[in-house]
Amino acid sequence: MGSTTRDRWAEWLTERRFGGDAELRREVLEQLAQIRDLVLDRSELREGETLLDVGCGEGLVGFGALERGAGKVIFSDISTDLLDFCREAATELGVLDRCRFVEAAADRLASIEDESVDVVTTRSVLIYVKEKPVRSASSRACFPGEAGSHSRSRSTGSAWRSSGGD
Repeated sequence: MGSTTRDRWAEWLTERRFGGDAELRREVLEQLAQIRDLVLDRSELREGETLLDVGCGEGLVGFGALERGAGKVIFSDISTDLLDFCREAATELGVLDRCRFVEAAADRLASIEDESVDVVTTRSVLIYVKEKPVRSASSRACFPGEAGSHSRSRSTGSAWRSSGGD
């Protein structure tokens, strides 16, 4: 995105956390790539599956899932600016046809259809949710009858997998 005014989430993620320091940006993104890989490893994402990335931010986990062969990624975030950032990145990467963008708070996922995803991931978003019903909201989108498996770590993020299918 250009130098237009962004909401506070987009401003922080895309600029302020690095303080204009290119080396710090490189180091942080390298560390975040390791965390992304842990979240995706724990999700047991299979080729062709649909992943819902709750609180997607700049799309770190979602784009990683696409690189690993996800059939579709639903990027969900409260920030329109960050969703625009992800949409632009998806266009540049040539994967826009495998992406959907949903503006929603982590605890307000009603626009995600029931049982429409195979894997739900979050990374560094639950700390901003006062009441944490995101598990049930994401479960509704992912799992019939609350079935499924959950892998969680405070420092790396969370992943839920549908128990349906193989």
